[in-house]
Amino acid sequence: MKVVAGPSSQDLARRVAEQLGVGLVESSWKHFPDGEFYFRFHEDITGEELIVVQSLYPPQNEHIFELLTIVHTARDLEASKIIVFTPYLAYSRQDERYLPGEAITSKLLAEILCKIGIDAIYTVDIHNFKVLGYYTVPAYNLIASPLIARYFVENRRLTKPFLLAPDDEEAAIKRVEEASKALGGVPYDALEKRRDRYTGRIETKEKELDVKGMDVVIIDDIISTGGTAANAAKISKKMGARKVYVGVTHALLRGEALKMMEEAGVDEVASTDSVPAVTTKISVAPLLREALKGKP
Repeated sequence: MKVVAGPSSQDLARRVAEQLGVGLVESSWKHFPDGEFYFRFHEDITGEELIVVQSLYPPQNEHIFELLTIVHTARDLEASKIIVFTPYLAYSRQDERYLPGEAITSKLLAEILCKIGIDAIYTVDIHNFKVLGYYTVPAYNLIASPLIARYFVENRRLTKPFLLAPDDEEAAIKRVEEASKALGGVPYDALEKRRDRYTGRIETKEKELDVKGMDVVIIDDIISTGGTAANAAKISKKMGARKVYVGVTHALLRGEALKMMEEAGVDEVASTDSVPAVTTKISVAPLLREALKGKP
């Protein structure tokens, strides 16, 4: 087994190789002046089992084509097995047809990857579990919230930690449940969020939270504009939280997202290396190591 480092995840690929105790495949890549992508393997991969590490954060379409190129080349050169590790799986929020005539782009991506010959795919904190059903090969979702929760416990002196999901979707509740278990059963709750399908505006319903004097850790899968986390922080502060932290798996951080959260009372934002960001403090590489244990 060897690891192939995709252009979007060079550092993460090295961490994955270290965690698995395997080598990196020697390869090179570049973009021509007109933007076209070039990739080359510098060693024989015939019969090799490969793990291609390529996260699909923005620019998503560019990173997707890079991934497709690597996988297609590996299959063409007769690698024996191709496992894709893409912590941030682009288009997972477009998981169904919410309005008439909409494209289901998560289904399109799954069909293409399976068609060109991947053998399995691993992602982290997928926005909707339904997307995994579009894959005709084994597809696994790994949960980063225990790592995120432990980061705050180990690096910040939390006073009575309380975990909060900023919305009440199934995946969001699952994340805080798993984080609570990792911390020995600390209390947790979830807020109710609604998004206008036409305007994209987010509304978070206020509710009573028993967090007075406690340190609230808001755990989210994706932070783009920061609006959802900021709303959750404001509610937590209003209910008497001592401090508010935000732990996120995929920190896209568009525009003034960090400023918005800071103004809402967030003391620190910590994210994983699924998306390289100024807030990256946690690696998802150990998740893949654990997931691969005992897999044929």
